[in-house]
Amino acid sequence: MIIINESEKIDVNFNLYNKIIDFSKYVRTNILITIPIIHRDVKIHLADEIYNLSKLLFLAVYNKGNVRMKYLIEIQATLSCIDMLSTIIIDLKCCPYNKVKVSLKKLEEVKNIIYAWIINEKKVK
Repeated sequence: MIIINESEKIDVNFNLYNKIIDFSKYVRTNILITIPIIHRDVKIHLADEIYNLSKLLFLAVYNKGNVRMKYLIEIQATLSCIDMLSTIIIDLKCCPYNKVKVSLKKLEEVKNIIYAWIINEKKVK
């Protein structure tokens, strides 16, 4: 994914934003509501990491250079935390596996775009 001009960059970021919102809505409506109160720590951390994902996206979009790369790396760390929490949810068997699998597929789409963006940022330098 090579960004040719500023308008294409905005489209890519908007596409990424839409995928993050889609992932967030899916997790909130299909996974978070199924986690029992006894595992509320996992529920709280997952909701918090999804919020951080959206926040970091905006910070990456509105900054440039090394600061943008910093936020992109933080997005990768947040995605890894969400992966870890998803694994915990699967291990706890508190949510149907198929729903977690769909959410992980949506998360994978976000990861691929972020990874391509990081590669593109490294090429620009």
